[in-house]
Amino acid sequence: MKKYQTEFKLKVVKSFLAGDGGAKLLARQWSVPEEKIRTWVSHYRLHGVDGLRPKRSTYSAQFKLKVLSHQDREQLSSRQVAAIYDIRNPNQVVVWRRKLDEGGVEALGNREQEHPSMKKDQHCPAPPSISTTDSVEALREENEQLRAEVAYLKKLQALIRSKRSVAPTKRV
Repeated sequence: MKKYQTEFKLKVVKSFLAGDGGAKLLARQWSVPEEKIRTWVSHYRLHGVDGLRPKRSTYSAQFKLKVLSHQDREQLSSRQVAAIYDIRNPNQVVVWRRKLDEGGVEALGNREQEHPSMKKDQHCPAPPSISTTDSVEALREENEQLRAEVAYLKKLQALIRSKRSVAPTKRV
């Protein structure tokens, strides 16, 4: 997705407000999607130049619910309600609506709760305690003992099979 400088957005919005053309004409002239121009104009009208500046925000589930209920109550489009609440991406409201419809209020929780960080905590491993070391050693000894028993039983079975095949069979 292409990022636009605040100065560029302001130039396009002022051109729109000055009546130099509609969103469709300005979109062709400035090589910008028509929807972006409409969004920038809405944000500028409600928040001034600050509405055109980049903004990174995380929104609480309570805020998301407030936005969606306002949208329902006033029968507003996603772009309109996003402009009112200074949400830079109107599609975010659509995503929230889908989450609410599919998963209820719990689905509107923060992303951090839904997607835990991929970074693993880098803790130094605790030195093994003496009792742990002893129990590991005991398990190793038991493992060796069991392997020896299995080997013995295999050899015994092989010996029994070989004696059966060598022994003459009685015919009746």
